Amino acid sequence: MKHVLILRSGTIVALSVVAATASMPAQAAASCYSQGKALKAQQAEAVELKAERDELVVTVEDAGDNWEDIEALRNFSAENAAAADAAKTRYDTLKAELHTLEADLQSKVSTLNEGVAAYNRSCVKKN
Repeated sequence: MKHVLILRSGTIVALSVVAATASMPAQAAASCYSQGKALKAQQAEAVELKAERDELVVTVEDAGDNWEDIEALRNFSAENAAAADAAKTRYDTLKAELHTLEADLQSKVSTLNEGVAAYNRSCVKKN
């Protein structure tokens, strides 16, 4: 009788291991699917940030050109000096905004690249 109980408990343990192993690929596939969706969302955010950055680059360049044009007339009058100061302030503000946006974009892309590497390690089959 004692041997029958040991055999039954051994069989139950073996069946539990087989059941757990069988469910692992399904869990891994669900995890990979979730990771893939998250990566797609991060990629869309990065593309959006890049477009915003590219648009801001043009605005900053235009503000810099405007400031240079007005700066050339600075010494002709007090109004020109005030206009040059205002143009310089706008240009500096836009440059700071661009630097912040660029840092955000670089951070987002770095995180995305790390996520892709992790996805490739765990979800892409090696040949």
